[in-house]
Amino acid sequence: MSTTVAVGYDRTGPGERALGVAAREAARRGGTLVVMTAYHWLTPPEPGALTAADTEATARKAAEEIVQYGATRVRGEQPDLPVEPRAVAGYAGKVLAAASHEADLLVVGNRGTGGFQGMLLGSTSLRTLAEACCPVIVVRGDADDSRNRIVAAVDIDENSDALLDFAFDEASRRGSGLTVIHVWDEPWIAAYGQQDPGIADDVARIERERDDRLAALVQSFHERYPETHPFHQLAIGSAAGLLVEASRRADLLVTGARRHAEGRHGMLIGPVSHNLLQHAECPVAVVPLS
Repeated sequence: MSTTVAVGYDRTGPGERALGVAAREAARRGGTLVVMTAYHWLTPPEPGALTAADTEATARKAAEEIVQYGATRVRGEQPDLPVEPRAVAGYAGKVLAAASHEADLLVVGNRGTGGFQGMLLGSTSLRTLAEACCPVIVVRGDADDSRNRIVAAVDIDENSDALLDFAFDEASRRGSGLTVIHVWDEPWIAAYGQQDPGIADDVARIERERDDRLAALVQSFHERYPETHPFHQLAIGSAAGLLVEASRRADLLVTGARRHAEGRHGMLIGPVSHNLLQHAECPVAVVPLS
């Protein structure tokens, strides 16, 4: 089957990093790269030399030049990769989310400017994730694939099949190692366990049970992807803090987000995933979960 990787590109630093990640992903999949930019224009406030048609044409031409530049860059580095430049009228988040209906993977940069906690990710990335219906990679960090490690964060109490399928497939295509982490975020249990030997025994038993469940889950996917080399890890503590720390040793951090209810497109970005998208030190892939 033909695979399509779409990337939001605007010739900025984050856009250039997203373009590089997307091109590598498309090449690994033997697919097509769609280089996209969105454009919109303002109607002149009063009659004058410029008409609405003039401003629309100017905005469209500028957008077409941007995507052609990005496509030319990719073709220069990967001449065998099919590349389609596409300038689309509309706002970036909406345009990219709409592209996810046809794409197998969507790649976006991170243009958050910091200063305020809610601004660290960037409104375009948030809007795209909120409405996307395919896996989305938000490019953070250097994105240079130098650590040869993918980290997948799973909740063994939820259905994580789509997340693990994505992570194992990525590890297989890259030939990289894979660490599957489940964080048991129950600090009150650990605190009581330190004070009461009886509770400590219960905590140890629960840890063993959860580790066994995680190992069995990873083994089931290893059987589907025997060429991979997965490692599983059970951790106790703050999920966001531990996973951000893990991102410092990874080329890609894979997490999941539930789909909206009632058949709506898009994903619900929970607090842990939101924290990772703000602070991870490598690209973050968010996979829609049932």
